[in-house]
Amino acid sequence: MTLLSESITEVAVTRLRHAVAAASGATGLAGDPLEDFVLAVHELVTNVVRHGGGSGRLRLLRDAATLSCQVIDHGPGTEDVPIALPRPGTPGHRGLWLAQQLTDSLVIDSGPDGTTATVTARLPGVQSSG
Repeated sequence: MTLLSESITEVAVTRLRHAVAAASGATGLAGDPLEDFVLAVHELVTNVVRHGGGSGRLRLLRDAATLSCQVIDHGPGTEDVPIALPRPGTPGHRGLWLAQQLTDSLVIDSGPDGTTATVTARLPGVQSSG
């Protein structure tokens, strides 16, 4: 089920953060897991503005057990997206690493038409099957 589908632009970054927080909180995600998920999405959104061509699309989705957010840009794409902490003293370049650390998963699919980064969080009180 799609909970949110919004355009990403530089002027929309703060509004999107609040919208993701509200929609994610309505699913039952709360406390630190909610704050972590919202921060991870925010990092991905700012990456779109800074590195992914300046605009894109955010889709917040829910299924029975998980909340996921796809952040899609239309930048040049890249074959190798580094997800690692930069060396100490290097400014910036921590967004993907943070998104990976703060969520249950981060998947990046990049091609010539852009990049889609998807983060997920397990919803509370839902038993996983398997």
